[in-house]
Amino acid sequence: MHKKLNLISMNKIFLLLISLFFFSCSSDEEENNPTLPVLTTSNASNITLTGVTSGGNITTDGGTYITARGVVWNTLSNPTISLTTKTSDGTGIGSFTSSITNLTPGTTYYVRAYATNSDGTAYGNEISFTTGNLQLPVITTIGISNITQNTASSGGNITSDGGGAITARGVVWSTTQNPTIALSTKTTDGSGSGVFTSNITNLTPNTTYYVRAYATNSVGTAYGNDEIFTTLTPEAAMYPTGTVFCNNLVTAVADVTNPVTGKTWMDRNLGASQVATSSTDTAAYGDLYQWGRRADGHQCRNSATTTTLSSSNQPGHGSFILSPSNPHDWRSPQNTNLWQGINGVNNPCPSGYRLPTITELYSELASWSQNNSSGAFASPLKLTVAGFRDRSDGSLLLVGSDGGYWSSTVYTIDSQAISLNGPNISASIILSNRVVGRSIRCIKD
Repeated sequence: MHKKLNLISMNKIFLLLISLFFFSCSSDEEENNPTLPVLTTSNASNITLTGVTSGGNITTDGGTYITARGVVWNTLSNPTISLTTKTSDGTGIGSFTSSITNLTPGTTYYVRAYATNSDGTAYGNEISFTTGNLQLPVITTIGISNITQNTASSGGNITSDGGGAITARGVVWSTTQNPTIALSTKTTDGSGSGVFTSNITNLTPNTTYYVRAYATNSVGTAYGNDEIFTTLTPEAAMYPTGTVFCNNLVTAVADVTNPVTGKTWMDRNLGASQVATSSTDTAAYGDLYQWGRRADGHQCRNSATTTTLSSSNQPGHGSFILSPSNPHDWRSPQNTNLWQGINGVNNPCPSGYRLPTITELYSELASWSQNNSSGAFASPLKLTVAGFRDRSDGSLLLVGSDGGYWSSTVYTIDSQAISLNGPNISASIILSNRVVGRSIRCIKD
């Protein structure tokens, strides 16, 4: 009986061990059975004409290691990794970023993130986006400069290529508005965005032209704004480049010689429209220059004023500079080397002419029949009493009763001039503040 009970106990223990074995095997099999990963697709960002940024976030690896991850895209919905249009962005769980490239502009794409483990490949939610469209370039025309009888300078600034490579750029011109590249009158100035300079040639003197910059990409050709200019007359071309002619009046270049001094001069003041018919002939007064300045527009009798002194030889504007304080100069620091000779800095005279020295002016004065404004007009030069422009407020003073002509000669902080004080007062050599506006009569070199 005791042996029978032992046998029964042994059987129960054996059955228990068998049960535990199978239960253990079943548990191990359940723990080693992986599932697909769980992930989401990141929204599209940084969308351009041909690219975008996306990615994904793997929150569960499915119980086994992530061996591949990335995004896949197509122009059709639900793309899969069987396509070549996918990224490979490392391994493992967590978030990742994907750069999608080589896209077609103006096209809608569908994107899904993917993750692969030993159980297979899972996909995130699908997103869609549309790449940008190619557009015409954006360009402006650079203002015209360096105008001569037959040439000028311009150019353009391409601020956007429209998403496509700029294959051609330049300027096109015509005597009518809105010229196009169908014309032969154009330049070709390289490729790419940014600023470029164009040289316009083979123009006709004294002719008005319209100029536009252009830029071409795969979409087409865009144009900048029209710029208008007029080429110089042969006479205007004799003056320094950049000369501003007040009221568009170009002073005729004609000679007169004083037989006493043997010197040859221009027969009228700079800015005058004619040879003087009297000492008070307003058409013969001309412009009023500050000593040492070029013809930048400040010499026009109605030019604006400013109290800002210039630190350079060319202020960069056409305003009359006021200076009521010592040393009464438009330039700070002063420069005594301006207007010196035919090649002098800022010489406003036409080619072959220059400012006279005070000695040359005095020789003319000494040759007059009378030492006053009447003698000045009676001389071969027919000088006028054109007035002068005040240093403090820029007002015109003593027009028709007084006048003065600059020389190139400097004296300490001032420069020398000849002063005409009417018919009853002797003409004289004076020291004048350089900021004062006075007449110029050019002498032939």
